[in-house]
This record gives sequence, C-alpha cells and structure tokens, in this order.
Amino acid sequence: MIDAELYRTFLVVARCGNISLAANQLFISQPAISKSIRKLEELSECVLFNRTSKGVTLTSEGKFLFDYVQKGFEHLDNGERILKKLRNKEIGSVKIGISETLCRHILIPHLEQFSRDYPDIRITVINRSSEQTLEKLCQGGIDFAIISRPETLQDCVAEDLMDIHDIMVSGARYKEDIPSPLPISHLENYPLMMLEKENATRAFVESFLQKNGISIRVENEISNLDFLVEFARIGIGIAPVIEEFVQVELASGLLQKINLVPAIPKRKVAIVYQTKFPLSTAARTCMESLKEKYTK
Repeated sequence: MIDAELYRTFLVVARCGNISLAANQLFISQPAISKSIRKLEELSECVLFNRTSKGVTLTSEGKFLFDYVQKGFEHLDNGERILKKLRNKEIGSVKIGISETLCRHILIPHLEQFSRDYPDIRITVINRSSEQTLEKLCQGGIDFAIISRPETLQDCVAEDLMDIHDIMVSGARYKEDIPSPLPISHLENYPLMMLEKENATRAFVESFLQKNGISIRVENEISNLDFLVEFARIGIGIAPVIEEFVQVELASGLLQKINLVPAIPKRKVAIVYQTKFPLSTAARTCMESLKEKYTK
C-alpha cells in the first residue's frame, strides 16, 4: 500500500535540499523527517539522497522517483481543485432524458436562466419516448428524466413537477358544429387526430377512452405536438393536446377547447431518478432549480 505522506516528505526534502528547512515546512521534527526518508529508502531498496554537511541532494534513483512523485502530487492538487469547483457548482455536467414536447415547453424555458446562473455546467438533452427514457435511466445513461409520471417505478424515485391537462381541441372549421358540452361517446362523429402510438399523451388519452367504453378510429397520426396543433388549427380534424402548452392558440382563438364530458383527468409530469446511482452536485442543482420554478 502506498503511504502518501512518505512521498510528500520525500518531495519537500528534495525541493528544499535541507532536512531542517523541510521540517519547518511540514511542521514536524527533523528526526521524523529522517525516519520517513529511511523508511522510503528501505521500501524502495534504493538510496534516494546523498547526505552531506551542507544538506541533501538526490541520487540518480532519487531524481528518477522525484519526476513521478512531483507529477503525481500535481495531479492530486488538480483533482482537489476540480472537486472544489464541482462542490461549488462552478463546473459539472448533467444528462437529462425528456420527450420533445416536454423539452420545448418545460425544459427550454428553464434552461435560459439556469445557464446564466451556472454557465459552466454542461447540459446534455436526450430526446426519447417515455418508455425509452426510463430504459436509459435504468441503464445509468442519464442523470434524471422528465416524463409523465409512470404508474409503477422500479428502483426509481419520482418527484412531481407540475400538473398537465389533456383536452380536445378543434380549429375554427368545427366551432359551430361541435356542441358544448360534447358527450365523450360523440367523438366518433368527428375526424380524430393523435400523436404516434409510442407517445405517452396518446397512451394516456386512449386508456381514458377505453375505460369509458369508447372505441375510436384515428384518422391521422402526427409526429409531434406542434404539427398536431397546426393540423387542428387548419381544420383537418380534432385532437387531444396539453392545455398548458397551447395557451397562446386558445387565447387567440386559433384553437377552440372542446368541453368534453366526462373531462380527461389531469396527470402529473415528474422528475424521475435512480436510487442506485448517486446524483452529481450539478444534476441535483439542476433538479432543484426545476422544482423551484414549477412547484411554487
């Protein structure tokens, strides 16, 4: 086992060239210095210093060792400085798994301020479906996920971030045709658009409809929420969207909220992280700032 103190003593003595000066720097006695040097020489089976009345100088073996010991302690000092910066949140990296929709409407609005507060914390965002994101989380490929809260979790912790509400909307084309309220069983009277099958929003809405005994036919599958909103706006059909993410369109009248009865229940967006992988200071800082923004 390496005794770091022996090598630290060796390094200081070599730099000072004098045992008395080295003792003053290390705040230990001269006999203790001499004992440490003798012990290191015994362990290495090499004479490391030439002793003279004027002080000590390195032997050829000592010079060889000195180069490595000096570099080793320089690396240790650099490591300690980096750890200090990590602790002080001056540097770091965070990998976040999130869907494209939640990234656009939840994460991006937050990152603008976060990047100002912590300019040297590097953020990596990985866009995947909720199922793929959880799989990556379990493999340790990301620090945490921002997803619609799953019903079951294994070896994970979920901390609620915000409530979201799925609603049905239409464009101006159907404004006069759709009664208010609209019984859920009447959805089949209108062309229905949805996100693709692996999308968590679609899975949630379809599950709700099935629980109410409604079997629907999807006429158009759209790849992302922005396109779905545009298709609804121009009258291609009606569509389930997340109310919190279409406030501008609703306020301007580009979209009309359909008063569905019964209404689709709210669901929660959560931050999910693994219990078996400790969170870095940077990751926890990012998580806490997200919670501070959205759970006030």
